Amino acid sequence: MAKITVPKEPQDFGNDEQYNRNLAALAHGSFIIPVPFASLIIPLVLYNTTGQNDAYVKANAKEALNLLLFKYIVGFFFGILCFVIIGFPLLALLGLYVIIFPIIAAIQTMDVNSGSKVYKYPCIFRLLA
Repeated sequence: MAKITVPKEPQDFGNDEQYNRNLAALAHGSFIIPVPFASLIIPLVLYNTTGQNDAYVKANAKEALNLLLFKYIVGFFFGILCFVIIGFPLLALLGLYVIIFPIIAAIQTMDVNSGSKVYKYPCIFRLLA
């Protein structure tokens, strides 16, 4: 009996470099998604899936995870400083930092003229090297 098969259509994502830039920007943009633990899950998934094949996505996901670790560690110490009143404005500044800089990072990551330069957050310590 003859077998009839339908050829599969190739999935074209357009420009593969632009697709990877969008994924790298998603790692930074996960901080403004109002879903619990999205800022942890999305960069980890990108780091372990697409990051295995693309160094640009991997480096940006690692930078987003560094910001997450910075946010939790510094937020803990600022929370302790709330007993001395100085912690409240410091927590507010940390909240602004975590909202504004991921937006800047996502925009610069999607920029075609950047030459695949990984965005580095200013003034944070990097535990993941």
